[in-house]
Amino acid sequence: MRHARIVIATVGSLGDLFPFLAIGQELSARGHRVAIATHGIHQATIEQAGLDFADASGIPEPEDREAFIARAFDRWRGPRFVVHDFAAKDVRASYEKLAPIVANADVMITTTLAFAAQILGEQLNAAGKLCWLSAVLAPAGFLSAYDPPATGIALLDPLMRGAARRGRWLQGLARRITQGWTAPVRDFRRSLGLPPVSPLGDPFHRGQHAPQGVLALFSPLLGQPQPDWPAQAHVTGFARYVQTAELDRPLRAFLDAGPAPLVFTLGSTAVHMGADFLRESLAAALGLSQRAVLLTGSAEMRAKLPADLPASIHAVDYAPHAALFPCASVIIHHGGIGTSSEALYAGKPMLVVPHGFDQPDNAARLKRLGVAEILPAASYRENHAAPLLKRLLADDTYTQQGRICAASSRGECGASTAADIIERSLLR
Repeated sequence: MRHARIVIATVGSLGDLFPFLAIGQELSARGHRVAIATHGIHQATIEQAGLDFADASGIPEPEDREAFIARAFDRWRGPRFVVHDFAAKDVRASYEKLAPIVANADVMITTTLAFAAQILGEQLNAAGKLCWLSAVLAPAGFLSAYDPPATGIALLDPLMRGAARRGRWLQGLARRITQGWTAPVRDFRRSLGLPPVSPLGDPFHRGQHAPQGVLALFSPLLGQPQPDWPAQAHVTGFARYVQTAELDRPLRAFLDAGPAPLVFTLGSTAVHMGADFLRESLAAALGLSQRAVLLTGSAEMRAKLPADLPASIHAVDYAPHAALFPCASVIIHHGGIGTSSEALYAGKPMLVVPHGFDQPDNAARLKRLGVAEILPAASYRENHAAPLLKRLLADDTYTQQGRICAASSRGECGASTAADIIERSLLR
């Protein structure tokens, strides 16, 4: 096997980055040179993983992060804001930055919102200059009619399951609603002399899937191949990235000082608009007389809580989920695919508080596995959360199912399986 130059283009939060750090490290260990092309905010994290960073975004960091995140997670307007205003409008600047980076690459891997990278993959693959593969991080990314994603809309979701024709209706509706979101991508393609829509389809839907291979980077517990998935899709299992950072001493001392605590987290993005979540979580833990760890995300969010917390509560900006989750009694989280997968790996009961995007679907899949209950973000109050937490703590069924799922998850080798597929693409 010759050593290759591999570029992975991704857009989004740490949950959109960590699987590629795991895959990148696996490929690097096999002698390949790997660069992660993404936002500048992730540079330090990528370099700490021993991989090359490439700046692939023309969008500056928002001055008011809390307001930006609030717009992104608006229930009705948020998805359009993220796809159209954040990702699609960046296509020209991102293309100009990426083009020299991938000029000498052997393989490029793209993700759902990496629109410029998809165009470059299409062009360079057609010219025989590189292998183009794509990745989907969560089952919802396939928008299958046979396994339709849950939307979090209570009246709609039960109707969609069990009949492919209903799933196709949802599929068609989603495509019609989102068609305008990628208009900047179509305009940019015209400026390059390309058809406005790729022969593969809309870049937010079927057009995101590379013809040489699609890496479904999630556990088969969460999703299995469906008849309307691309034939070249492979479910690799969870590509788990374990940070080298350990739990800090105060947190380690808190964990060692008593019973397993509740662990509350909103991941790396929603946490920046999580003041209400933190306050309600604190009230729920105190009302149940439970020890708790609150991951606040930043000093600014920590300041939304009382300065002096009871001895049973520990607040910290951040802690590696891989190290913290096994110490929890119940994990309360937002349902991001990375956090969901790490919680599955830990084998703990969960209360999932979905805020948007793929999170309602991830939550529904966890509930069907018997390891979770769901409380939508709009309903997250102490008086609603406490009864669910009490049930999760008292009913051993959740714990037993968690152990079964953890055993299965720990048998997955997502990073090495993905690396095998990438290496096979080099042999074609």
